[in-house]
Amino acid sequence: MPSPGNKSEKIRSVNSQITDAITQSNTMLTGMAPAHSLSALYQTLSQSMGTAFQNSVSNQQHINSISLASLAQNVQLILQPKQTQATPQTLPPIIIENWSSGETRKRKRKVRARSPKSTSA
Repeated sequence: MPSPGNKSEKIRSVNSQITDAITQSNTMLTGMAPAHSLSALYQTLSQSMGTAFQNSVSNQQHINSISLASLAQNVQLILQPKQTQATPQTLPPIIIENWSSGETRKRKRKVRARSPKSTSA
């Protein structure tokens, strides 16, 4: 048995059938790489689409339950006996001053002159 430290011995050649088998397997793997990557892409795409459809179905179910709850609330409000309506509060009438009179104009001008000026801080 040759020792690994002895460099004087020649390296034996490998059988040609073995090299051909390794070359063919490498060629096959290299040729299958695009198909493998596309299949992985299709699987990922189909999984994400399935998840999207599951989310949309779940959202539709939630919206349906909310709409049923609001329908039940509205039907309950419709079927309740009518209560006596309270009288609406009356607002005081709006008085519009006559702007053609000079007294009103003078009064308004004095009020504007007395208004506090804005002070900058």
